[in-house]
Amino acid sequence: MVITIGRSCGSGGLEIAQKLADRLGVRCYDADALLEEATRAGCAEEMRAFLAEKPVNSLLFSIAVENNARGMGRVPFTLMHQIAEREDFVLLGHCGNYALRDRDDLTTLFIHGELEQRVQRIMRTQDMSEREARRYIHKTDEARRHFHEFYTGEVWGEAEKYDLTVNSFALGVDATVELLDGFIQAKKAKQ
Repeated sequence: MVITIGRSCGSGGLEIAQKLADRLGVRCYDADALLEEATRAGCAEEMRAFLAEKPVNSLLFSIAVENNARGMGRVPFTLMHQIAEREDFVLLGHCGNYALRDRDDLTTLFIHGELEQRVQRIMRTQDMSEREARRYIHKTDEARRHFHEFYTGEVWGEAEKYDLTVNSFALGVDATVELLDGFIQAKKAKQ
């Protein structure tokens, strides 16, 4: 069982991914956990560049684009497949829905919310002013969009690319986790 979670900035995606993984009794792979795995596998440099999620107009992203043109972007996807062969897990972001799309045991989720609610959450959790939170959300979402579209050729956050998209503010974090667990269990039973 592999669950991938894409998310818009400020939607609570990280907290939801961690709580869902705990509920399912599996590991949550965020950027730090992926980098740990890459270090053990001897591909930390490629993973570090991949995890940077830099926007198209930045120098580092331009370098990553050049590296990907030489085939270096495949290393992170290969590592994700290796992890999926040995264990069940929740993967937060990083094109997981695309990289692992050929797996029968894959459930793809996208967590989102209305901008005003996301701004309020970022103000509270990151101790930012409203203006800073808006800028942070815009910059982060743009970076994720460009990153996803570069590596996949798909539109980031497009509902058709996920099994389920959820507005996390409609129910709150804990009830969203419960809803996602129910969906995963129902999907698993159907298979």
